[in-house]
Amino acid sequence: MTIKYTEDGARYFDMNNEEIHWGDTVLMNGREEKVYPIESATKLDAYLGTDATNPSWIERGWAVPCEYGVYQFNEEDEPVIIRRKGEESDG
Repeated sequence: MTIKYTEDGARYFDMNNEEIHWGDTVLMNGREEKVYPIESATKLDAYLGTDATNPSWIERGWAVPCEYGVYQFNEEDEPVIIRRKGEESDG
């Protein structure tokens, strides 16, 4: 992953150099993950990451997405965009 820092915040690029935005879906660590913003003192979308909440808890109704926070992307992550925000699921 490439992270470029600008005056407007961080910009994230996947392994194919496609820019990742809030609401996109990425393939990461063998799973589909939705991209969420992380609130910062300067901008809502200054940082992006994936849901830290246990997915099985969400499925069982024990928690809601992002209830336990968001894991911020870092340069060691290897996400690949598989769906852009607003695109319908194929399945």
